[in-house]
Order: sequence, then structure tokens, then C-alpha cells
Amino acid sequence: MHSFHNVCRKNEIVSSKEMKDFEKHQFLKKSSYSFMQNAGRKVFYFIRDKFKKKQPIIVLCGPGNNGGDGFIIAKQLQDYNYPVEVYILKSKKNYKGDALTALEEFNYGLKKISSFKLKKNVIVIDALFGIGLKRNIRGRLSKIFNQINKSNNPVVSVDIPSGVCSNTGEILGNAIKADFTVTFHRKKVGHILGLGREYSGDIKVADIGFIQKKMKTQTLENSPRLWLKHFPWKKKTGHKYSRGRTVVYGGQKEFTGATILSAQAALRTGTGSAKIICSRDTLQIYSLKFPSVLKTEINDIYQLEKFLKTEKITSILIGPGSGSNEKVKKITKLILRKVKYVVLDADALTCFRNDYKSLYSLLDKNKIITPHLGEFHKIFPKIKKNFSNIDKAMSAVKIIKSNMVLKGPNTIIISYNNKIVINNHTSSELAVIGSGDVLSGLIVSLIGEKKMNPFLAGCAASWLHGDIAKNYGKGLIAEDIVRCIPSALKRLKKWKTY
Repeated sequence: MHSFHNVCRKNEIVSSKEMKDFEKHQFLKKSSYSFMQNAGRKVFYFIRDKFKKKQPIIVLCGPGNNGGDGFIIAKQLQDYNYPVEVYILKSKKNYKGDALTALEEFNYGLKKISSFKLKKNVIVIDALFGIGLKRNIRGRLSKIFNQINKSNNPVVSVDIPSGVCSNTGEILGNAIKADFTVTFHRKKVGHILGLGREYSGDIKVADIGFIQKKMKTQTLENSPRLWLKHFPWKKKTGHKYSRGRTVVYGGQKEFTGATILSAQAALRTGTGSAKIICSRDTLQIYSLKFPSVLKTEINDIYQLEKFLKTEKITSILIGPGSGSNEKVKKITKLILRKVKYVVLDADALTCFRNDYKSLYSLLDKNKIITPHLGEFHKIFPKIKKNFSNIDKAMSAVKIIKSNMVLKGPNTIIISYNNKIVINNHTSSELAVIGSGDVLSGLIVSLIGEKKMNPFLAGCAASWLHGDIAKNYGKGLIAEDIVRCIPSALKRLKKWKTY
């Protein structure tokens, strides 16, 4: 894991606390105002290069350092003969520190936000609130935000759109919806989670001259550069059994489709052999619907125990369509004890809703669970629902000491030792029945000895899953995801590790 983290600074994402702690350390080495000047200049350069025409610009400046950035931007624009209007949130006496210095250096006319009027064909620079905002936006300011959002004027936010929580991506009452966000040093968590992803627009990360580049953060944005060198590509000298022996536990008679989707995904992702273990009443269904996969009839737990003891298994998946009952719970417990690499999804998780502590005791660093939020709260009922998804994931992993893919609009992949990756490479088209079954099939195909560890497999599978949806577009169904896996692998092959 250490080597994984060393190659991925481009993908680091920081919380507001991590960023502020880092800045304090930097300010011991160099004047904080010099960094503010650099930040303002970088935003000015972005505007100059992005908008070739010198159209009128409105700069909205808050009372903190974000507002200080705004004054420096405005001064740069004035010096280069841009028509600029600057609105301040509070009177000059409310400004202090670097923000006051920047205001005094600006030395042009200022207008109060209470007199704000939005004109047509202007660029709006949002420098009201940065990453430290905690209160909700209400009243007159909220109405101004609505005006800006409803207009066709381009909006550039400084660091993060005002009103977006930098730690969760939640909207604090109301928020400015930016077309572009220029942030500094690293992306913030709020840029890619929740509505923050939508409100941030195109994000530009600017280097403002921090002396020490490395940060103490455990959160990364998903990208092939994080895990591609570990990806288990098929080797020319390999054979089907050298590429892995994957097992999928078969679902109930009415839910065999979920099992088939998972097994198909596993085969298409590269496992050499996929086998469905199933009961007598479903064997014929699988044989008719999926002739290319192996099947083994198992009708009771004693047969299963013998199978697990004698069969060479690289990895196993249980959950899609399995049913959520005592029998499945016993089977899941046995599999967790006997097989090293296990993926638990759906019913294999919820069958523990009244016995979740026994599940915790059977998980370890070689296992991975893949719940959506509903399933998550059934097996972690003591974790508060009002926590952010990252906090939920971190709290859960502290308990289970295992890996998890917490599925959602921004899927969170977290390792047994608290490394966090947020998958922003995705599409809302994945919100369709069967999509999760395909994802678990992708994961189980990638994990095992001489393959990927469960955490990296969760990262890779989530990225491929999202890549398929982004490239497919509207009308995606689960079967389409399976069919498109070869195309996604071709695109992945073209990636380079940095």
C-alpha cells in the first residue's frame, strides 16, 4: 500500500482541515500573503487565457482569505484594463490580516453586496467563501446566488464554489453553480462528492508555490494511474486455469439473473474459469441460460464444505440473488472461513442484519464487502445516518478491518487500513437494476493470489464500471455493461502509468 500511495499525488484529495494544517506549516517557511498573491495571479491567468475577449467582470469578495484572493484578482484585471466591478460582503472595517492587505492594495472603488445588480454578458468571479464555510447561505445572499445560477453568465469560483461544503460536497442552504473552479495545490473532497461535483464545473488545480508538495491525506481520486501496474492482464503464455478459478454462489430460482450477470462479468474481465455452484432446482436454468460457464450442483452445507476443501478456488462471490436467510448466513460463514479471497454483496450482507457482529469477526484484509447505503446501515446500525459517506466508510472499516466498496453516485473504496479512493469516473446511467451484480463480478475476477489485492480490485472495477457507463450513454442496462467490458479493457490498455 505504501508504494501505491507514493505514485498518486496528482490524485490526492484533501479535507478542509488537512488543507489548513498544511497551509499553517507552509506559512512558517514563507509569507502567507505571498501565497495569496500567487493564488490571485493564477486565477487571473486562467481568466485571461480562457476568455480571450476583455468583457466586463464582476468580482464578489467575502471577508476572509477567499475574499483576499478576489481583491488580488480584481487588481490584476484592473491593471490589464479589464472593466471590473468589486462587491464586498461586509464593510472595510470587517476585513483583517491578508484579506485587509489585499483590499488596501486594490485601491479602486468598492460596492456593497446589498446593491448587487447582475448585468448581462459579464463574467462572475466568486471569491465569497472558501473551504472554511460552515453556516448555511440564506436571505439576500441566497437570492443573489439564485440570480447568478439562473443567468447565462460564465462563473469562475475561487478554490470552491461558495455554499458547497468542502468536506462533503453538500449544499449549505444555497450555493453558486460554477462553470469553472480554480483550486489550489489539491482538489478538495467537496469538489467530487455529492452536488459539489456538479456545482464545481471544470476544475483547474493551480500550483501556488508551496515548498513541500507531499500532504498527509488518505483520500485519493480514482484513476488507472493508481492501480494499472497491478492489473492482471492475460499473459501470452498463460492458460485458462493460470488466469484464475472464480466461483459464484448461485441465486434462488427467481433471482438466477443476478448470478448470471456476475459470472458473465467475471469471465469477460479475464478470469480463466468461472463456476456457478447451485442447487438442483436451478441447475437446469443455468445450463440453458449460460452454457459457457461451469456448474456444480450443491444442495446442502456438507456438500459445500467438501467442495471448498477439494476445489482449487482463486476467489469466490456470494450475495447476488442468493436470498437473505439463515441458510445463506451459514453458507456465507463457511465460505469466509474456508476461502481466502471473498467478495460479499447484497443478500450475503443483509442476512447478517440481526447478527452483524458475527460477520465482523469473519472479515479480514483479504475480503471485500460491496454494500449500497441501504445494505450498509443494516449491517452497521450503530453508525449514524447523518455522517458523511466517507465518515461512514471509515467508521465501518475501523470495526471490520476489511475492505469495502460503498456504492453510490460517488462510490467510495476503502482499504482495511483506511486508504480511501473516491470514484468520480462514473455516470448516473449506472443506477439500474443488475448494475451492482456486474460490479461484484468485475471485482471477484480481479482478486486473488498473483492478481490484485481486494482494495485495488475495488478501485479498478469501479473505474471500469463507470467508464462503460460514461462511454455508452443513455439507455444502459446491466447486460450492456457486461457486453461492453472488452471495449473498456481496450481503452484501459491505452492508459499510461505516471
